[in-house]
Amino acid sequence: MRGNKLISAGTNRLRKAEDSTVDPAVPAELQKSTTEPDSKPSPDASEPSVFARGRVLSADDIKGSPEEQLAFVTERLHEIDLAGKRAEDFTVLNKAVLLEVAQQRELHLVAGHTNFAIWAAGVLDIEPKYVFELLQDAARIRSISELGPDLAQHLTRASARKVMAEVITGQGLETAQVVMTEGLAQAKEQGKKRPTASLLASIARELTTPSIPVQEKRSEISDPPAAPFVPSEIAALERAASSLKERVYSPLAPAAVQAAVEADLDATFEHLERLDVEVQRVVKRLAAARRAAAAASDASAAPESSEAATV
Repeated sequence: MRGNKLISAGTNRLRKAEDSTVDPAVPAELQKSTTEPDSKPSPDASEPSVFARGRVLSADDIKGSPEEQLAFVTERLHEIDLAGKRAEDFTVLNKAVLLEVAQQRELHLVAGHTNFAIWAAGVLDIEPKYVFELLQDAARIRSISELGPDLAQHLTRASARKVMAEVITGQGLETAQVVMTEGLAQAKEQGKKRPTASLLASIARELTTPSIPVQEKRSEISDPPAAPFVPSEIAALERAASSLKERVYSPLAPAAVQAAVEADLDATFEHLERLDVEVQRVVKRLAAARRAAAAASDASAAPESSEAATV
């Protein structure tokens, strides 16, 4: 049923704690397991968070040298910020499931309302227009989950989710993964934790908009210069260079490889082996092509040197 699929999509981004008595809005990784109350926490990555079971920190939790205290504060701020964003997604997805089912089954009529949005707005104490915005944002959260957790976790703002959902719909998942990967790289260069909506939109446009060569300034009365002729052989090389990142780089992203492994491990190994063989062939052919181009360059420079010597 559709409802089950929607709930499944939501829990992929935020797992509910096994202990149903714990507030479900608190991410599972921040909750302390109660299955073995007497067991000591493991020192590895499975150790429960300091925020387990909704615990509020105190100054006594921040210990050690100034450098250790700084590291603790920074890491915990990032941790609780990400947990809060994921809890928001959890809330939005579950609200959307309930609203969608209520709308499909016309439960607002049972409540004595002829208008679904007005009924839902009254229940949630929001403006009717925000009911449909909530539904749209939930749809975007489900859409960007296709990027994989490594990339989707950075889309914490509705504006950024909107951009990437449109890229997935209009340009495909592979292009969207390239946009996100490049966006994260540029955001890091700018000292930001995650790419903004405007940055992602700009990268998406650059990937799909053909580049236009810069034209020299000319007199208004002069004839416009003719478009430069590009031999088909050169155009082929240009297309190869520009499409390599989109067609090869994206499928090799960690999130894409992980998704492929989960789908079919044997097939993933087989295709990676084939890709490795083809890449090695390309590397050899590219090296030969560069040597040929270098030899041609040296040959064209040799006559000029001879003429200069005779003069």
